[in-house]
Amino acid sequence: MAKLYESPVCLAVINPKGRDPFLDYKDGIDSYDPSIHAPVNFHAYAGATFGAFCDDVSQIIDQKDRFDAVVVLIRRRAWLSLEAAKKLKEAGFIVMAGWKECGHTQITNQLKSVKALRAYQELLLVADGILSPTLAWPPRCGEISYDDFWAKARFVATPYPVEYPDWNFSCPLSKKSGIMIGTREFVTLARNHVHAIARAASLAHELNLPRVTVVNSERAHGMKKLLELSKAFPENCLQIYEKPLTYLEYMDLLASHRIILQMDRSGVPGQVAGDSLLARTLCAGGSSSLEEIAFKSLSDDGTLRLESVFERIKLLMTDDEAYEDEIRSSQDIALKKLSFQAIAHEFADWIEVLKQRQS
Repeated sequence: MAKLYESPVCLAVINPKGRDPFLDYKDGIDSYDPSIHAPVNFHAYAGATFGAFCDDVSQIIDQKDRFDAVVVLIRRRAWLSLEAAKKLKEAGFIVMAGWKECGHTQITNQLKSVKALRAYQELLLVADGILSPTLAWPPRCGEISYDDFWAKARFVATPYPVEYPDWNFSCPLSKKSGIMIGTREFVTLARNHVHAIARAASLAHELNLPRVTVVNSERAHGMKKLLELSKAFPENCLQIYEKPLTYLEYMDLLASHRIILQMDRSGVPGQVAGDSLLARTLCAGGSSSLEEIAFKSLSDDGTLRLESVFERIKLLMTDDEAYEDEIRSSQDIALKKLSFQAIAHEFADWIEVLKQRQS
């Protein structure tokens, strides 16, 4: 397939000494291999700009004339990110730094050591831009001033290739049924996994749902809890997936459900919501950045009971016309604000601002 658009910039994204292998998107995302990382999350920044996802600075410096800027991902060993940022700055690159795991609790856990905290504080000074893929901003620490931090910081949503026909995983509405729980784990308290499952059980009784699906990622411990929670559901309603799913299998499962329900309050970018956009289904109940943008009427309404959200869910589970209208609305928003092309242009605008700050 020919390129659907010309990106105004080309980005390298680096996870220094990370597990994900080098991936080059110079020809786009058509040649996706199911055995490697899908072009979502931070890979999507590279995919949207026909750039590359890297694990070593040499992969970027060797192609210096190709990349307009580099996104350096920060992890628990923040000093590795600092080292990479310094080398890239010395080579003349514009550097944006952002947390790979960027929820509030995730960042807190990654800054437990003094060594990591010191590296992060220095990184805020070294980087030209501070990238946040979530509306829950990273902490301002160390010597960087308030004004300088906010002059550097920018929210850029993780894009999804909604404009690519090959990444449309939709299935006919007549083949959609039930609710799928978007979260997978009990251990992260901010996910509110128990609450989401419990609310789904109530909806199952109220709406006579044929199925509620949940993926168990916590082996025997998770299965034990899920079997206990299954007692609140109608007989044979709760379907538990234990076998690991490929990304494509997961997308097919997602698309076969009418609503993806979660009550995640962990301040994450929103991969479940983004995957829901590709599956042409609806994501409800969470507070991620993508839910706030694409599924506003279904996202966290700021109350504990979520009465307006659950009233909306009940309507969408039973009214086909309202459901299809909601799908069209979310897709229109995604094309304008979350597509690969839209985010490529957003980075181009930001890079121009950073260049002006340097001059």
